Amino acid sequence: MVVPGDFYPRPGFSCRCRYLYVCLLAFVATQLLIFGAIFHRKCSYISWLWRGCAVRKSQCPMISPHLIGGFEVETHVPAWQTIIDNYPMLQNGGRYQPPDCEARHRVALIIPFRDRDIHLKIFLNNIHAFLMRQQLDYGIFVIDLEEGIPFNRALLLNVGFLEANKVHDYQCYIFHDVDLLPENDHNTYSCPEQPRHMSVAIDKMNYRLPYMTIFGGVSAMTREQMLTVNGYPNKFFGWGGEDDEMYNRIKFHNMTVTRYTGDVGRYKMLAHRREQGNPNRFALIKSEKKHYHQDGLSSLIYDVTKREKRRLYTYIRVAVDRKQLATS
Repeated sequence: MVVPGDFYPRPGFSCRCRYLYVCLLAFVATQLLIFGAIFHRKCSYISWLWRGCAVRKSQCPMISPHLIGGFEVETHVPAWQTIIDNYPMLQNGGRYQPPDCEARHRVALIIPFRDRDIHLKIFLNNIHAFLMRQQLDYGIFVIDLEEGIPFNRALLLNVGFLEANKVHDYQCYIFHDVDLLPENDHNTYSCPEQPRHMSVAIDKMNYRLPYMTIFGGVSAMTREQMLTVNGYPNKFFGWGGEDDEMYNRIKFHNMTVTRYTGDVGRYKMLAHRREQGNPNRFALIKSEKKHYHQDGLSSLIYDVTKREKRRLYTYIRVAVDRKQLATS
């Protein structure tokens, strides 16, 4: 039987509700404070409760205080272990992040490679110190082709771009020949609003720009710029021509090639045997004007045959079907 009084709270019930309500509000407020602390510390809830969490690092200064300007590069050939011992702060794969601040630039160095171990040793021994002084969040990727496939610098740069994208959220891509060593660390390895040609003044060319449309040696582009121009062409097997074609792609999309002044963009070129130029490069450059949207990142097909995160760099070797690329 239902008694009319049962529809109303009994004495003491209202007090208990208010007590529980206040406790609930206190719990919610506490959780908000905790999550606010977690947000600023950038760590998980469990990590914050049990281990504590370091306060978020401040952003690195616009100009690194570690820069020294012009310097003499080291051209002796060190042993691999010596280079590794010189850079104990590196992560596997040639990754580095400044320990005391948050880097302003996330940069991938893409190195097209073929049978130049001596150059690679000298390059790595110099470039890691250079990049660390610039307080960059960077990784180095050395991209190689299987034996028997003619060298193709542009294709390897495309592969490096795609593979680096898979491992980190890079903003900037430096396409870098292994025989060029920067001589001034004010030559910042970052990407401006327009593509940048960086190796402006090379010692073997009397520190002069050989011609105004050059975009080879060392150059910098953002992810968006690379995607806009569809990357480099894939058909330039042999030496030469691919950088001129990239310059044409940049101009076609109404972008401008920027450069540092010659006293900043200085490089030393390591001695090497001059390779025979691709005899078809001029015809390829002419034909690519009509097919840039078909030949590039969008048409690249390759197989990774070897991938190793070595201490000083990430090594990637690929195989491609040359005939398939020729018809794409």
